[in-house]
Amino acid sequence: MEKENAREALAVNGFAGPFPRFASDDTIGELAEFFRDVLDHQPVHPLYGRYSVRDWHLVNEKVRELLTAPELVSSLQAATGADSLTLWRSKLFEKYPGDGAIDWHQEYGYFDGEEVGGHRPALFPMNPSSSWSWTLWLSLTDVSNDDGVMEFVKGSQQSQYPKRMVTLTESGAYVDPRNRIKSKEELLSRARNNSLILDIDTRRVFDGVDFDKYTLDELFDLLAERCADVLAVVTEPFELAPGATETVPMKAGEYIIFTERCMHRSRASLPDARMRLAVNARYTLGDTWVYPQRNTSDTFDGSNLNIKDHKCIPVLGDRFHPDNSYLQYGLCVTSAFKTWLWS
Repeated sequence: MEKENAREALAVNGFAGPFPRFASDDTIGELAEFFRDVLDHQPVHPLYGRYSVRDWHLVNEKVRELLTAPELVSSLQAATGADSLTLWRSKLFEKYPGDGAIDWHQEYGYFDGEEVGGHRPALFPMNPSSSWSWTLWLSLTDVSNDDGVMEFVKGSQQSQYPKRMVTLTESGAYVDPRNRIKSKEELLSRARNNSLILDIDTRRVFDGVDFDKYTLDELFDLLAERCADVLAVVTEPFELAPGATETVPMKAGEYIIFTERCMHRSRASLPDARMRLAVNARYTLGDTWVYPQRNTSDTFDGSNLNIKDHKCIPVLGDRFHPDNSYLQYGLCVTSAFKTWLWS
């Protein structure tokens, strides 16, 4: 997509792109390998004290450079018309062969974690009646219709769709780990280090369970039973007119920009598809107050992460909320973590 058409596309459809790759093949390949290592080794995140797929741009300088690159910021400005922007969150999105679809969803609130039962707003915009938050989704691998392509309902950002509460296992936030975990030992390890189900505290889900008495499949069933106590929010079913949606296949390094108010989903990945990797970055107007609870004694967000050390990164303009904490020259991490990070 040409930049001069981006603003109209975003306003009319709710999304714009894909935009052409600006980073080198080597850079995209290196970052894809880095995120594969994150998934494989599941290190403790230096900011959050536990494993997380969020905000690695605050740790890895090369991820940060990608998500603040002048070429990318220029596309953001062209699409949004904003005169000040802050990068406040990033997140890895992986899809393994055989993974199911992520259901239709939109974010019409303030990123409070309602999809996993949370109620802690992350953003306080100065003018919530206007557009103030956008997502950029950058593919680190080629994405076809077979391996988890993104799909949008054109123009759906104009309407807030009805939602309802369901158990976690009925929602798109629950990714069944059967497709990824091959042993009881791995299942227990991932549960205890909170890397089993995204944004859900599973450290005690198997407390009191004698693993020797259960098969792996029985333990998966037990996990689902215990997660059924957690409530989540899903979109009510709705009808789609012919031609109402658009899928966006991409080559590695290409990206799309959309408002989270636009109804979107990722389709299922076929069993023989390739693994899909993408990183999304969320930007808000510079005067938005990010994580106001960071200045209180209760510094957990709606996704159960302790955000007391979180930082924002200004990427455009000079008008920024004075109560946000901004990254200047990078975070200090332990030498042991640096060894893993760059090995």
